[in-house]
Formats: sequence, C-alpha cells, structure tokens
Amino acid sequence: MGGPWSLPWSPTACSSARTVIRDVLPQWGLEDLVPTAELLVSELVSNALRHASGPLCLTLERVSDLRCLVSDGTADLPRPADAGPEDESGRGLVLVDMLAARWGCEGGPEGKSVWFELSGDPCAPRLDGDTEGEAA
Repeated sequence: MGGPWSLPWSPTACSSARTVIRDVLPQWGLEDLVPTAELLVSELVSNALRHASGPLCLTLERVSDLRCLVSDGTADLPRPADAGPEDESGRGLVLVDMLAARWGCEGGPEGKSVWFELSGDPCAPRLDGDTEGEAA
C-alpha cells in the first residue's frame, strides 16, 4: 500500500495527486497505467474539491494491479451526472466508469472514499466477469 498522502485543499491538489501517480506506479512496475491513472485521479480530486470538504487524501493499493482511493471528509456519495453537450463539467465519473476496470464509493461517519481499479491488461476480464465499466 502507498500513502495515504495528504493533498492540499486547493487547485494544486490535482497536480500533487498526479505527481504521486507518476512517482509510485513505475516503482510498482505499472508505468503503462500512469496516463490513465493520472486522468482518473485528477477527476476524483477535482470532484472532491468541488463537492466535498475536510481532509483530502490519496491512497494507492496494489491489488491485482492498482486501486486508487481519494478520500474526503464529506459523507455524501457521488453519482455520475448527465452532462449535456454544452455543459463544462459533469463528466468526471462518466470518464472513471468508461476507463476503470472497476470503481465505487465507500462512506462512513468520517467521510468517504471514491476508488477506481486499473488493470495492466486492457483485455483482462473484470472480477465480476464483465468487460464493460460499472460501479461496484
């Protein structure tokens, strides 16, 4: 497990999270996952900054490949939005759903974690047998 890393409650949190991804994943032999992990962690951190409060943390876990968790101090669980073609936001969780092998949310009295998993093999079946993205 890597982290947790405390992220600043500012727009620089996305950059800080991407730096962690770029530093840690190659050490774990997961350099092929860096571009997608950077994109998805940026989306989750941006969502936390926009919709949550409290401490902001990033944790990386080596499961079958990679699990990335972004935790904040708000218990409200996110839901994918139906962004229209002219909307400037609302696509973050849709991207996570499209690109992650799995993703989900875990809430508790201290806040929540939103997580995604990436596989080094893009053709690998999901743990649930599905080859399409879906929330856990």
